[in-house]
Amino acid sequence: MKLAGADFSGIFKNFFNIGIFQVAGMLLQLLSVPVIIRKYGLEVFGKIALATSMAYLLGNIVNYGTNQTAVKDISINRNNQHILSKKFSEIFTLRLFVFILILTITTTITITTKLLAFSLLLSVLPIILSEVVNPLYFLIGAEKIQWISWGNVLTRFLSLLLIYFVILKENEAILLNLFVGLPMLVFYLTVCVVIFSKYKLSPVFLSFQELKKQLKNNFFVTINGSSVMLQQSIFLFFVAGNTTSSMLGAYGIIDKLLSATRQLVSAFSSAIFPKASLLYHIGIQEWLHFRTKIQYLYAIASLSLAIILFLFAGSIVRLITGGNDIVATSFVKLFSLAPLLLSLNANNVLDLLLAEKYRSMFYVSLIILMGTILFSVSITKISIVWFIGIYPVLMEGFCLLMYTIFIKKLKLHAA
Repeated sequence: MKLAGADFSGIFKNFFNIGIFQVAGMLLQLLSVPVIIRKYGLEVFGKIALATSMAYLLGNIVNYGTNQTAVKDISINRNNQHILSKKFSEIFTLRLFVFILILTITTTITITTKLLAFSLLLSVLPIILSEVVNPLYFLIGAEKIQWISWGNVLTRFLSLLLIYFVILKENEAILLNLFVGLPMLVFYLTVCVVIFSKYKLSPVFLSFQELKKQLKNNFFVTINGSSVMLQQSIFLFFVAGNTTSSMLGAYGIIDKLLSATRQLVSAFSSAIFPKASLLYHIGIQEWLHFRTKIQYLYAIASLSLAIILFLFAGSIVRLITGGNDIVATSFVKLFSLAPLLLSLNANNVLDLLLAEKYRSMFYVSLIILMGTILFSVSITKISIVWFIGIYPVLMEGFCLLMYTIFIKKLKLHAA
């Protein structure tokens, strides 16, 4: 059974708009790195990489899986004003509750452990708070992603202009974090106001029982999403606490490259998800045939990227830092196979989502989290520099292995 042309048009439109949204964030990360390093040095960049990594991790927790679980309800009830109002208020209340809880815990840990300067935590607060009002789930469900995609490009561009043109003499890391977070927060708030006005929504108060139910329903999805962020964040924290500032900066480069790759793969995976759902509903063989084609595409693209990263590692580092750095160059070469392993695992995640094996995703996440901690402790305690650079390959390979084992155990590819 073939999909209609209109379905392909919808897939392309979704891929284009989601891609624009994802690429905007990726480009800000990639383009801001050389600017920050050249203007303020690796030490300042290391602090920013550490703070923003924590901010995006906490932002993912604040989102609490609502970008995955709320889309269906918005799509089905896009013409029902009452249900849209209730869902919008429900998501906002849920996220705000989690935000207050996370902020309290994080502030307490930051003050008592001094792992991160409290001022740095405050500087990334707009990034975390922006997830409370992030309307992406609503716009995907209503198929109005273009409302946020191009505005996100302009917002990221504004942040880049501030980073490039404003000359800072003190508190550089704090102010640079604010340059990224504040425009994003203001933009998301503006889009929420537009949605409220356009769809004539009204506030609906959520009872404690309803809040408790939503917290329980979204728990498994949240843990799975957070484990992905923790793969990078936990190791970054260990590097910050056990190595030098220059080493942290060198690792920060490949951490940003990994984040950019993850965003691209995520955008493509999100774009094919509607077609994958239809094919899976038609029959497992239809999905597996399509899956094989996508795997080949992932392999060709990521192997090409791996060759480029390995052969031109020195040039890439010079382009980013403005000079030669032997350690950073070695890290980029060691990192080169990580995108291949990451992309080959994307369809494994789709397999579990299509089969609605959310509890299995939760179990995989716990195993990956334990592996992350074990790798982080072991590598940072071993006084061999190149072990730090190979962490992304080891971790992504471990993730691929765990997902593959679970899929075979669940017999998801059986006809």
